[in-house]
Amino acid sequence: MSDLRPLHAEPVAVRAPFDVCQPPIYKPEAARADRIAAIREALAGVELGAYDERMIEWFAGWDVSTVGTLVSLLDRVRAAGGAR
Repeated sequence: MSDLRPLHAEPVAVRAPFDVCQPPIYKPEAARADRIAAIREALAGVELGAYDERMIEWFAGWDVSTVGTLVSLLDRVRAAGGAR
């Protein structure tokens, strides 16, 4: 959670810095697992229910820019004191 700037362009990464391309992950299963991990990192310490878990799986099926935006928003909410 090191780069908490608002996004002014489509993210190219699922973790900060969101505007710097990361090495591509060529296996779809590995890319999905990386997206799940990025979302879970942003939700660290948040109690999750079964439906939350299903939604994390669903979000992880979206593209890098969508998941990057979600993770960026979650990181910024946490930094603003939203995770109490």
